[in-house]
Amino acid sequence: MINNAKTKIIATIGPSCWEDSVISQMIEAGMDLARINASFADEAELERVSTQIRRLSPRVGIILDTKGNKIRVTGFEKPREIKDKVILSSEKSKDSKVIQVGYPNLHEVLVVGARILIDDGNIQVEVSKIEGKNIHCKVIQGGILKKNKTVNIPAIALSFPPLSDKDKSDILYAAKHSENFDFISMSFTRNKEDLLVVKEMIKGTNLKLIAKIECEEGVRNFDDILTVADAVMVARGDMGNEMDLEAVPVIQKQLIRKCREKGVPVIVATQMLESMTSNIRPTRAEVSDVANAVMDGADCVMLSAETSTGSYPVQAISMMNKVALQAESASVPAKIEGTVSPIVGVDDLASCACEIADKGHAKAILISSDESTTVGSVSRHMPNVPIYVVSTNIDTIRQNSIYRGVKTFYIENLSKDRDFTISDAIERIYSYGELDLGDTIAVLSGSSIRDKRGDTILELVRIKDFIN
Repeated sequence: MINNAKTKIIATIGPSCWEDSVISQMIEAGMDLARINASFADEAELERVSTQIRRLSPRVGIILDTKGNKIRVTGFEKPREIKDKVILSSEKSKDSKVIQVGYPNLHEVLVVGARILIDDGNIQVEVSKIEGKNIHCKVIQGGILKKNKTVNIPAIALSFPPLSDKDKSDILYAAKHSENFDFISMSFTRNKEDLLVVKEMIKGTNLKLIAKIECEEGVRNFDDILTVADAVMVARGDMGNEMDLEAVPVIQKQLIRKCREKGVPVIVATQMLESMTSNIRPTRAEVSDVANAVMDGADCVMLSAETSTGSYPVQAISMMNKVALQAESASVPAKIEGTVSPIVGVDDLASCACEIADKGHAKAILISSDESTTVGSVSRHMPNVPIYVVSTNIDTIRQNSIYRGVKTFYIENLSKDRDFTISDAIERIYSYGELDLGDTIAVLSGSSIRDKRGDTILELVRIKDFIN
């Protein structure tokens, strides 16, 4: 069985991995969560892929990533070569020289000299003049333009509703079929009010909400966003188009740090092993990029085109896992400040448990609780030992898989008695070969005093005392 890194791997599902055999190999290679990009999927596709993943593995978490208010080129099918000059318009045109852009009244918000990035910046143009609804541009960086590629307009304020019609439809679909999804990822999150709209739509379900930070407004309002989000994705693709490219690495480190301070899981995404879309080996720079995200304290690293449309989806996951393992073995996590648990003292106990483990006095940390705040409290300190979490709730099992260092174990029935619960948990973990009889582990659990729900106990226990 593969030695999985503590840092979790998210892989995007697409045409390259629609076959059962490929997804099964991806899971075996280290895929912890699967992302379905709603930008390229209708309801039938959402149902087919989510059902397929559930059938192949009930443990893999599933993320529905919304399209968001993203502008795209439209109105043509065959690829076009962009060179010298190009005309953009918000209206469909019979003129073959005009390319339609999916933003109403685009001509009213642009000015001469405005820079426009197309296809994640692979094509760059500058507005030279505006005639009616036609926007004439000189091409700074040309290329082959395919249909449905993205359009970013830095430094220009655009007006969008919190959710597009497609986003609303996709979120309501996921809420209705919440047994097939674990997370909703909200693209282009600008403020906490955007998230509260989605929270209201998924109320009554077990779905968790991921805030995708990819625009200047989202970065500016990040502290408020962090009070509402269940997890965060640092989506560097559009961030690099919406903001100065050289600022992205600094922002990434700042957001990861803030997430660790609050015990909120954080994902680093976009172009991590981009060259593996067509090559079996990544570049040295890409390997360093993944390793740096791991050493900064990211809970998850994500693959996009590498697995969805790339030629080597299984190899990309395997490479990411190997890089993460190497980075984890060499990194010493920076001490993190603040407390995160709403229950007084729990985070201090979590910190103590990690310190005990780091000093070699415990081979693992066992959490006997379904509270995600407790899991986040322990995980954010990045102990050098596994964090074991047992639960009777399969939704909790999948959702806790987003936290760095966490290994989850499902037990159908757990005793209401604390001592029996810990005993059952240790026996289950031991049965998987995770622990030896001579090991000592740190246990965080609820109080042994009956009917006391707000207390937490930290203790060291020997495995041999629980195994007959």
